[in-house]
Amino acid sequence: MPDGVLTPYALDHGIGWLTVLADAPPPAHPLLAVSEQGFAAHFPRGPYTSRYYLQCPPDDEPGAWSDARVWDALRTRLGDPDLVSGPITDRETFRLRSLVHDPMQYGRLYLVGDAAHIVSPMGGKGMNLALYDADLFARAVRDAVQDQDDTGLRTYSARCLRRVWNDQEFSHWMTRMLHDAGDASNSGLFHRGLARAQLDRLFTSAAAGGAFSELMTGMDFGEGTGPRSR
Repeated sequence: MPDGVLTPYALDHGIGWLTVLADAPPPAHPLLAVSEQGFAAHFPRGPYTSRYYLQCPPDDEPGAWSDARVWDALRTRLGDPDLVSGPITDRETFRLRSLVHDPMQYGRLYLVGDAAHIVSPMGGKGMNLALYDADLFARAVRDAVQDQDDTGLRTYSARCLRRVWNDQEFSHWMTRMLHDAGDASNSGLFHRGLARAQLDRLFTSAAAGGAFSELMTGMDFGEGTGPRSR
């Protein structure tokens, strides 16, 4: 795209993750943990493998995390002193960041997936958004070729970006809530209080829990002029 056409909107969340792949028993259900030592998560990756995430300083190097340090941190943050360890086969650190490119089209060039947007991994929206872009684009091309209707192609960027910003907001909210509710050294005590109130509301308010479920699954967002109820 020529200079001046594409506008990037970027955000560095100021949060780092250590991600670890290990030959260790997977959990029965995905686990997300909030603790004063920082965020942690445990996900299954097949019948004999687990993926773990540990909040860390954004500039941490993987080499700073020995096997013993990794397992000690996971047992503490997940609240499971008997967590079974295993050989670590991969580890890396990365910064949580978000990015939106606007517009997502120029002439006959259309941006799809990571070329158009990067979202915080909280909420699992990255692949969902990429598939939504691809599906919308495929339908727009079909309409243009079969019916000579270029409406879908002309409105592709606007329709995609509406959902992108919706999912960016949800992922940003979830990122701040689950990280700020634990370790106050990064965000401060006031933001920790706010995050804990948000977290508590999910478990005490049926309306809040319902809204979270719809946002997590993407069922709240239709193709009309506003959010859709199920």
